[in-house]
Amino acid sequence: MTGTNRIYIGVDIGGTSIVAARFSESGILDRHEVPTGSKRPAGEIMESLYEAIDRVITGEVAGIGIGMPGYMDTQTGEILLINNIPSFNGFAVKPGVEKRYGLPVFQNNDASCFALGEAYFGAGKEFSHMVGITLGTGLGGGIIIDRKIHTGLIGGAGELGCVPFREGIVEDYCSNSFFVSKYHKEGLDLYHLAKKGDREALAAFDELGTNIGELINLTIYILAPEAFVIGGSVAGAWEFLEGPIRKEVARFPVALISKKIKIVRAQLDNAGLYGAAALCISQM
Repeated sequence: MTGTNRIYIGVDIGGTSIVAARFSESGILDRHEVPTGSKRPAGEIMESLYEAIDRVITGEVAGIGIGMPGYMDTQTGEILLINNIPSFNGFAVKPGVEKRYGLPVFQNNDASCFALGEAYFGAGKEFSHMVGITLGTGLGGGIIIDRKIHTGLIGGAGELGCVPFREGIVEDYCSNSFFVSKYHKEGLDLYHLAKKGDREALAAFDELGTNIGELINLTIYILAPEAFVIGGSVAGAWEFLEGPIRKEVARFPVALISKKIKIVRAQLDNAGLYGAAALCISQM
């Protein structure tokens, strides 16, 4: 934290909704949500974005941060590849927001914003270097170095879910997709069964946790961060995942590293929104 107590806007653009919130460096002061209407033309979606920001912005706001899915040029705001908002492919969000509000605007990938949000407002506050992992239908990742997002070329850094793994990619084995493909059940259903002591459900979480531990070990070889912060809907079953994750990480060959690395559960309900605001904090 900088201690300046400046005010920022954080915006989370998703396929279903656009959420804008006014933040101090202590947390959310006000928020507003509107439907995205993801199949509409880009111009119409931008009007919804402006509507959300207009409802929370005040004269004291110093900057606006925007998090959204896809690959993008974070400097120009051009979205190079996005699946769930088709009209945004090749479209630049950042310039229109800068022109309308006359403020510095920062834009980045939503999974990276998740990691940055936890770094500034959540479970990662004590770490300078960390990796955020979001577990849901798929798997997203974000890399924080010196308390800033490591973006990489065209925002491609941190795409841990796409890393080749066994007979597929990481998210095939480390997300809800794994439960569906191998156990033919959704993660939430398995969670309820595991709470009742169902052996198959417990085995499913044990296997998933072991897979996530393997991913963490692979990432340690490359980045050796201080911590991994794990969130997303599947992380709601932390009581069944934490043990197998830690057991697998304990097998990392260099104990001097693995014993020092922290593995913690994310704390924030919408870390991506917090991370959008933290784009301003980390760059202003």
